[in-house]
Amino acid sequence: MTEPTAREAVIALLETLPGSTVETIAPGALAPDGVTPIPEIAWGDTFVYSTPNGEPGVMPYLTIITKDYPDDELSRLDRPGAFRLNANVGREAFAEVIGYPPAEHAARAGEWDYAADGAVIPHPLYAKLGWVSVVNPATGPEVAALIERAHAHATNR
Repeated sequence: MTEPTAREAVIALLETLPGSTVETIAPGALAPDGVTPIPEIAWGDTFVYSTPNGEPGVMPYLTIITKDYPDDELSRLDRPGAFRLNANVGREAFAEVIGYPPAEHAARAGEWDYAADGAVIPHPLYAKLGWVSVVNPATGPEVAALIERAHAHATNR
């Protein structure tokens, strides 16, 4: 048996979240309507939805992306094996983790290296909404705490 990749280890951690659905997009997958194709750019990426009643979630609260998207290239996910865990922790937890409220991020965005491996950073695009990220995270206690904060935020909404 081979050792799981870092991405697989994080996905395994996500799959333990109660009341959540974890979906990694397969090539050719269709949206929940069963008709609309999911864009190829999302193939291979993972989305976690709050589904406490078993109903499909609308917006994910955790994601793993495996490549640069148009207008989202600061994390340099074009590197072999690179991925980014994104977590909607909410505005209050964002301020605790990052050190300032999300509303201040636009003025402070230049302070961050969005490609730094293992560091909890503001999300390059969605910081103002309370999202944080980690590029190439390990499954240590800091990442587990971040995932739990996002899960608690999703559960309490």
